[in-house]
Amino acid sequence: MNVQRVIILMTVAVFFVLTFISVVMFGGLPPWPVVLCFAVSHTAFCFIVASVKPYHGPYKEPLEDPEPGNWPEP
Repeated sequence: MNVQRVIILMTVAVFFVLTFISVVMFGGLPPWPVVLCFAVSHTAFCFIVASVKPYHGPYKEPLEDPEPGNWPEP
């Protein structure tokens, strides 16, 4: 996962979608308190995404299926 690419693409996508929706449905850009709340929440999102580290934990081989002849009798 490329963290910078995720942050940039999400910022651009959300900006375009919210701008399109607000212009089409409400006839203009939202008032500054709405933009400020979005900026704060998006900054928190970017901080969380930037601080996430990929999991490189131990890998275990999957268990093999037992042969039907080795199954216990019911």
